[in-house]
Amino acid sequence: MLFVTHPWINPGTIEQRSYQENIVKIALTGNTLCVIPTGLGKTSIGALVAAERLSKNMKGKILFLAPTKPLVNQHYRSFEKMLKLGVELQAITGEIKAEERFELYKNKDIIFATPQSIANDLKHNLLNLSDFSLVIFDEAHRCVGQYSYVYIAKHYMQNAKDPLILALTASPGSQRYKINEVNDRLFIKNVEIRSREDPDVKPYVQSVDNNWITVELPIPMKSVWTYLNNIKNARIKKLMSWRVINSSMVSKTQLLNLQESLAKKKTGSAYGAMSLIAEVIKVDHALLLLETQCLYSLGKYLEKLSTETTKASARLSADENFKNAVRLTEELIKEGKEHPKLNKLVEIVTYELKNKDARIIVFAQYRDTITKISETLSQIKGAAPIEFIGQAKKKGKGLSQKEQMQILNEFQMGFYNVLCASQVAEEGLDVVETNVVIFYEPTPSAIRKIQRSGRTARTQTGKVVILITKGTRDEAFHWSAHNKEKQMKKTLYDMQRKNVDVQKSMGEFKR
Repeated sequence: MLFVTHPWINPGTIEQRSYQENIVKIALTGNTLCVIPTGLGKTSIGALVAAERLSKNMKGKILFLAPTKPLVNQHYRSFEKMLKLGVELQAITGEIKAEERFELYKNKDIIFATPQSIANDLKHNLLNLSDFSLVIFDEAHRCVGQYSYVYIAKHYMQNAKDPLILALTASPGSQRYKINEVNDRLFIKNVEIRSREDPDVKPYVQSVDNNWITVELPIPMKSVWTYLNNIKNARIKKLMSWRVINSSMVSKTQLLNLQESLAKKKTGSAYGAMSLIAEVIKVDHALLLLETQCLYSLGKYLEKLSTETTKASARLSADENFKNAVRLTEELIKEGKEHPKLNKLVEIVTYELKNKDARIIVFAQYRDTITKISETLSQIKGAAPIEFIGQAKKKGKGLSQKEQMQILNEFQMGFYNVLCASQVAEEGLDVVETNVVIFYEPTPSAIRKIQRSGRTARTQTGKVVILITKGTRDEAFHWSAHNKEKQMKKTLYDMQRKNVDVQKSMGEFKR
């Protein structure tokens, strides 16, 4: 194995990889969006670009931004390992007093921080970006709307003497307008994308075995579905008769937008329609839980609806179809019945744990489902599952960032071998190499699909398993993400080719 040799890089810390070298060359010519799969060394690319900027101008400072404190600390530790002594590094957090931060910004060479901290310090004149020769935006797909990245990028480009932006992400989004928004907000000149199939990447990646496993709802669960769907259809018909909606094919997003516009009218009929829409949204969520999650999650949700005091929940609770759905769900749970996905999951995990060193991540959307998955998998001989969820919202259960890091360390050391994870494990955090990634449900988001899948096949062959309930929105979500990912790659490769053509015509291309 060959390693990078550079005056500012510690020997033996960054493997020499042609795709990284090619991206670094381009990144040094102008603001660059770098899109590569998780596990292919985005941080190493950042370190190599930083080393080049330092070697050209030792007085130029560098800012490395990441969305969370654990991710900030992770990048800090990586740079500490890769860059030679003499480069002063500093992780900035809100716990450091303002006057101390002011001094650190002046005296350190590379700053690692969350965007919220930096945006606040710019607004309070604790930080001046004029002498920063590079800003790295990790998880750059977040640079949209009101996110702090947007403010920082604009401030940096307006004030820096010699600005350069490196934007890193595994996926900037599937639609061209979203990618264009990220590019515009970060003043991007070059787009560099690599996938596992690219010739300069292939030598460094392992194969991924992709599996789609379908299950079918059993007849009793289909009966619950019919009760709930009858409620939804009756409300939709009424909304159509009131001419609030024109079609029965209406999405949750459309219903929420409709509620918002009706709220502005402040009339009796508008409030009546809003309450009916609330019923549709609530019962549709129950259908989603039944189709894609588990009876435990559905039972918890129906119980919650029964105790709510809103008019919408009270009317639902009084509906005969709703009462039948609740009764049948409770009976099935008492009988120990569950969603067929859970049985299939037990089969898969049991098989994979024949390998004593196996590390498995099971991704699921909802916390109640994660609890049920962890509880179910704990019955398997040799399984040591642990719930891995985000921070608590209001009074809900959750893990602090410190607890999250502790679980990841214990997962790496083998105290646990199955991580039952929410969305928090998809992005950024340094999760140890896993043999198998299981999607308990497909995600319609290309970004999330790419991030979930990127948790395996880094240094050894990996496996991705997606569980799909036939004839439900699972199928729609699966194909939605699949098509979005294809579209994203096509769009980015087109952008990359156009950038190369422009540079060639201007005599700038030096790959």
